[in-house]
Amino acid sequence: MQRIFILMAFLSVSNSYAAQPDLLESTLTVANEPALVTSIDANNTKSNKDVQTISTLNKKPDRNTQKLELLAKHSQWQHLLFYKNGKAEVISPNFYLTHDKRQSKKDFNPYKELIATIEQADAKSVVCQYPARYLWLSHHLPELNINLKDCSQLPDPNQEISLILVSNYLKNPASSFGHVLVKTSKATGSKDSTTNEVRELSSEDLLNNSYNFGARIPANENGAMYAIKGLFGLYDAGFSETEFFKQDAVYSKNEQRDMWEYVLNLEAFETQLLNYHLYEAKSARFDYYFIKQNCGYRSGEILELISDVKTTERIGPWYAPDYVFDQLFEHDSGTEPLVASVRYLPSEQTQLREKFVQLPKPIQNIINGVIRTEDTALLTTLNTDDRALALDFLILHRTYKISQDNTPEQQAFKNELLSQRFVLPASNGLAQLAVPNKASPALSNKTTQTKVILSEDRVEVGLSLFVKDPLNAYTDIDKRFEAVQASLGYDFGDSKWTLTDFVFLDMQQIEDLRQPLSGEPKLSWQLKTGARTDLFTGNTHSPYAQGGIGVGAKFGKHMLGYGMVNATVHDQDRHADIGVEFGLRAKYNKQSAELSYIASKRENRGSIALTKLTLRQQLSKNNDARIIVTHANIVTHANNDALSDSDDTNASVAWHHYW
Repeated sequence: MQRIFILMAFLSVSNSYAAQPDLLESTLTVANEPALVTSIDANNTKSNKDVQTISTLNKKPDRNTQKLELLAKHSQWQHLLFYKNGKAEVISPNFYLTHDKRQSKKDFNPYKELIATIEQADAKSVVCQYPARYLWLSHHLPELNINLKDCSQLPDPNQEISLILVSNYLKNPASSFGHVLVKTSKATGSKDSTTNEVRELSSEDLLNNSYNFGARIPANENGAMYAIKGLFGLYDAGFSETEFFKQDAVYSKNEQRDMWEYVLNLEAFETQLLNYHLYEAKSARFDYYFIKQNCGYRSGEILELISDVKTTERIGPWYAPDYVFDQLFEHDSGTEPLVASVRYLPSEQTQLREKFVQLPKPIQNIINGVIRTEDTALLTTLNTDDRALALDFLILHRTYKISQDNTPEQQAFKNELLSQRFVLPASNGLAQLAVPNKASPALSNKTTQTKVILSEDRVEVGLSLFVKDPLNAYTDIDKRFEAVQASLGYDFGDSKWTLTDFVFLDMQQIEDLRQPLSGEPKLSWQLKTGARTDLFTGNTHSPYAQGGIGVGAKFGKHMLGYGMVNATVHDQDRHADIGVEFGLRAKYNKQSAELSYIASKRENRGSIALTKLTLRQQLSKNNDARIIVTHANIVTHANNDALSDSDDTNASVAWHHYW
């Protein structure tokens, strides 16, 4: 029966070719795919058995075989198979119909997989396992007459698809670059806006499905082993499907990370194909590389199935999640944009802080008093409406605290708040307090930085693989992150290059001491490690690690100041320095500035004070120019030797390019 069915299909295709010679090219050109050529590379060479199989099914084997070869070389077919650069990327044994454990992934043949898929077209279990493949084949070979409606376990293929950018999380270095999720939801029919108002997630939103790509890490894996295995591909990874409320609980409520939902603007067939592809991808396992083949890479890769956007063609062996969204905005197909709308999903902490500052001052004072003392008697001084508003906020605040520290005492106090709220009239006063929209960090520059710094006596060039500079537009002014940065300096007088600085990791988090909501974090911190020239001794390539704690304060959304006490360990004599650091940072639109003062002291070596002023002007999204003025005062001595005092001011100009 199967052979008779396929024979009829191929005979029909052959007859259509005879009547319409150009049908092949027009049929294969979908989703902005360029017209395919008829040449065949060595990777698609067929075995004699394959040729014989096709020949026995129709009377015009050359014409039909040619079409099958072209289908096997089509980019969409190869994306469905996760076949890239001549190699199959899926490592799970049951994802491919032609998988042979004895063969290398480089020996995988998309043509043979195509033939095997067609030959299983009347096997319901196979069709339901690979709905995206068969939907795509039905689009190009309608004679197959595939019926996916009999597959009851498949998702609704018309669901709206979104990519979600999760903000970075400095408390976990593995999350310092952010995260990417894929979300499916019932279509709203609204595709006329690139920015929506901020609104809370509804119950329907929370019950929608999401797909999360991540490594499968054994329980109780220590941090060092996680870093080593993640860097060298010793974990396998895949997409897991779960309700979105579980992801919201992790990122928005537990880790307090903001999110941005990018709703994709897709045609009906693209939407169906992508929904089914996500279903298939759940059964695929991949080698996991934290730097490159990570959540951003795999989540962005699915877009290449339905568009000519090149999300994975990244120069260099690293990939940050922001890059996916850079490509979404920068992609220009000549038609409609890939992004239908962007929706800001603030974290629970962000919602609390933004709503608290909108409350009347007397209610703020009562709420802070209850938070500090857990004495609800303070609420009796408020009228009924204000008491209901305060209780609504306190219940939300206690839920937020429970997500951080779930104890019986916390639950008991929340129950007490609820019991008092139940006896008061209904009110939506808290819901009416709007959270202001926040622009997506993907609107900022890309995350890899190349810099050139020119001064009177030297030139310096540097490369940073991952950068979140607080001076850049659309980045948080209170966070700094940089990983794997190296700088080379050329001294005009000595006529030689030297390694001036290497930073492995540089993180800073400034908390607002002026935060009006009681109980919020007030301690600022920073961490920096790498190798540099030691200014006390002049020795180069000295490894060090520096940590600092202090306080900071924000003045509006465009300015902050901070002070830190730093401790540094290194490989030089005495092996430790102590110091202080003060900074003032401001930015508005395309201009920003930073003034810092750092003083360090080493026992029996003297002291060093560095003052630095940076003025930044953004030239374009991925380019900026800076003027940097530094003043160094170095007082050094070695044991009982005489003091040496150096006082120097230097000015330079810098150009930063992000890619």
